[in-house]
Amino acid sequence: MRELPPLNALLAFEFVAKTGSVRAAAESMSVTPGAVSRQIRLLEDHFGTALFQRQGRGLILTHPGNAYFQQISEHFEGLRRAGQVLHRNAGRSVIRLHSFTTFATRWLIPRLAKFQMAYPDIDVRLTTASEWDDATDCDAAIRLGNGVWPQRHAAPLVKNVLVPVCRPTEGRKANMALEGLSQHTLLMVRGRPDDWQLWCRAFNVDMNQLPHRRDMESSALAYQAALEGQGIALAQRVLVEDELRSGTLIAMENHQLDCGSLTYYLVWNEDSPKEVTLKRLEEWLTRHEES
Repeated sequence: MRELPPLNALLAFEFVAKTGSVRAAAESMSVTPGAVSRQIRLLEDHFGTALFQRQGRGLILTHPGNAYFQQISEHFEGLRRAGQVLHRNAGRSVIRLHSFTTFATRWLIPRLAKFQMAYPDIDVRLTTASEWDDATDCDAAIRLGNGVWPQRHAAPLVKNVLVPVCRPTEGRKANMALEGLSQHTLLMVRGRPDDWQLWCRAFNVDMNQLPHRRDMESSALAYQAALEGQGIALAQRVLVEDELRSGTLIAMENHQLDCGSLTYYLVWNEDSPKEVTLKRLEEWLTRHEES
């Protein structure tokens, strides 16, 4: 394989190709016109062909020179873009964080915004999905489980309390009791198919006596449907606190199920090279749970 030509010669070639002038290229490179001319000759000797021809007071590319310029110019632009990214991120730590969409929008993002202001040297890059995928490539993730994942560090973030919620119409207020559930449409979340069953078992409710059901793609859609009066959602209370405080949703306050260790965790590999940075994020999220 033939060796690459010197980088300075390639830079001189690119500048002259863009400007059509050895003098302009020399000014851009902060060298003398003679130095640029020598680099061009070196490159032409390397390839054994003329790359420019004179036209008036300037230079234009020959056919081989133009073909070569078209091929290498995109790579120079790529190098410049990569340098810009590196310059922007110099001195910054990057955390690629993955989360469930509803948890991210309703709980995580407001806290991340404050974290970024407190730690401008840490760049948190968040991705979301409605369901967990083991193939997800990230430095840390928000996961729902019992806190036990092999070779993973897991820090609990919130209490996972399940409570039925709905829009506060007069009729629904009267029926927000166990005996009134059969008159509601249950909003079932496909990604959390067992929640209603767990809740019903905890309060000795026969789900077979609750025939009105509607499947929803995500918890976020179930909460929105509840806000619009389309049924009753079994909410993770921490994710609907704003609506409960404002009164746009009401809860079955006397029938809340604390799921204990089954909750949301910040999880990462125990041998992560970013452990120190991840610990900062963990301390912030757990300390500012109430913020």
